[in-house]
Amino acid sequence: MESLALLATLIISLTALGGPISLALTFVPQKLLPLAVIKILAFLLGVLAIVVGLFLMINVDSIGALLMGGFGVATALVAIYRVIKVIPKLK
Repeated sequence: MESLALLATLIISLTALGGPISLALTFVPQKLLPLAVIKILAFLLGVLAIVVGLFLMINVDSIGALLMGGFGVATALVAIYRVIKVIPKLK
């Protein structure tokens, strides 16, 4: 049962933290990390948060899962938008 609890924690944390972390990565200055690393990490975390967030929103019937999934998906979509549209113009 402990492994099931760990798996549930991992799934929920991927969407609840993956979206905001990917969004925060888009605001990291280029002096700390190269631009390519920032873009790849933010994009991968964003896609992962979107997939897991949609999975939570579709398959789980609780309000908490719906809110966490929606929050993860929304922040990940903003992060991916920033990676594609905003960051290339910052040069």
